[in-house]
Amino acid sequence: MDNFFKENKVEIDAVTDAYDCETADSYASFLIEQKIPFSLILLDVDNFTYITDAFGSTGGNKVLYDVARTVKSFLGEDGVLARRNGDEFCVILKNSVTYEDVWNICHTILVKVNEIELPEIGNLTLTVTIGLARFPENSTDYHSLLSCAEKALYRGKTKGRNCFIIYLPEKHANIVPKTEKQRMLGSMNLQSNVFKFLTGNDDLRLGIMNLFNFISSYFQVDHICIQAYDKIIFQKIHQMAKIRDFKYIPHNLIYNSMNQLTGVLYLGDIRTLVRAKHTDLYDCYVAQEITASCICEISYREEVFGMLRADMTGTETESRLWQYSDMDLLLTAAKTIGLILHYLGKTFNNL
Repeated sequence: MDNFFKENKVEIDAVTDAYDCETADSYASFLIEQKIPFSLILLDVDNFTYITDAFGSTGGNKVLYDVARTVKSFLGEDGVLARRNGDEFCVILKNSVTYEDVWNICHTILVKVNEIELPEIGNLTLTVTIGLARFPENSTDYHSLLSCAEKALYRGKTKGRNCFIIYLPEKHANIVPKTEKQRMLGSMNLQSNVFKFLTGNDDLRLGIMNLFNFISSYFQVDHICIQAYDKIIFQKIHQMAKIRDFKYIPHNLIYNSMNQLTGVLYLGDIRTLVRAKHTDLYDCYVAQEITASCICEISYREEVFGMLRADMTGTETESRLWQYSDMDLLLTAAKTIGLILHYLGKTFNNL
């Protein structure tokens, strides 16, 4: 490691003070030539687009800097951090290749990033998704090794983010990450399905339940429901959900935390409610073992019919971060249901 950095020109990323992508690639190739075992970690900041949309490039750059600073603080002498592009970093860990070692390192990264406090972005809980591959166990050339790490990272994103995946060929070799165009087409298809389920027949109740079955299965959501009249009136509980007893959450507690402009309450981690001093709502989620939630107001103009609510359950270490596409789909569903109710001249009470 010392020889490489003494004999080669290296560049530093101006935003994060990490090495740049080319330096990381060259260093990984150097280790392969020297036949020195190492692990390659790809680390992606979750929902970074949401952060930059809400808080601008200044907020985004502060997030990137603090994530880089936090990761570098415990890498040790055998760890190298580099920024690859945008919100993606890579970590090269010389001689750290046993499953137990890399598992502990990845877990530590998740925990340390979760603990970052950033008032610049409203103290949102930061999370990352990690994909890891090992030389020479997974591949003996750099481009193939990078591909293995990318497949592991992609699996982590589709699994729900805020997690790490250690590449295992028997599980991940056949993964084909989607391109940006494919993801866009996929999102358009999902939006189309919302309208298909809700307008495919004259029975809106049946349409809602068909939509809930689809969302529950496709996104692996533990619980999706509609709240109105101080009770849950429609719901779908995923067969793999850890609990089955979901209860109504008072609307006044939700409105106190909801974004009034969008009519959405997004909780990637319910612990943010404690920092925002919304402890009553936090207690409601804890009582139902809910770790992440997304609630969208069902409304049309000034008419409010109820709320569409989607929950994930588990322990704090199993919390799921909602992806932008997930929230967009739920918001589309809520607004479409509100629009249909308005033009039918009905409410959930007489549907």
